[in-house]
Amino acid sequence: MQDDFRREGERMLRIAHRDLKTVKAMLDVGGFDELSWGFHLQQATEKAFKAWISSLEKEYPYSHDLALLRRLIDSFGGDTSRFACLDQLSPFAAQLRYSDEPEPLHLDRSHWNQICASLLDHVGSLLV
Repeated sequence: MQDDFRREGERMLRIAHRDLKTVKAMLDVGGFDELSWGFHLQQATEKAFKAWISSLEKEYPYSHDLALLRRLIDSFGGDTSRFACLDQLSPFAAQLRYSDEPEPLHLDRSHWNQICASLLDHVGSLLV
């Protein structure tokens, strides 16, 4: 892997880990709004997908659309099928973030945090 792509992938993965650390601290449903938690989880996922694209020595687009990023990874030869469920987090990047009274989704935070952590572990293994 070219050094520039490796460095960029590692940088994005460090940022993703920072967001994952935040969501792990936000498990208390009464203490943290679902939208705030979901935003950081979406950000961790987005950065991990961008790190994955970098690991494939490709440029990633400026986009918050997780399905688009996954399709790009797949088109570049990756296999994102086990992380397809994370596409559901895309609305946290924009639509839900700017809604003043959104319907709660009642997502199982521990479950979603674990899926995201698995993604970060997988991407980390691609960058070694």
